Amino acid sequence: MLRVILAVSVLMVLASCGTTRGVLDGTGSVLEGMAADVRSLGGMLN
Repeated sequence: MLRVILAVSVLMVLASCGTTRGVLDGTGSVLEGMAADVRSLGGMLN
């Protein structure tokens, strides 16, 4: 129970300063890059 409260508190602090949005945007960019690499690899194999 303490871990849940701590995790929620940390998320609230990060969200209040906008860091969460930056982390999520960065993660999305990384995943998009990985998807593009996989698509290019698939194109080379065909």
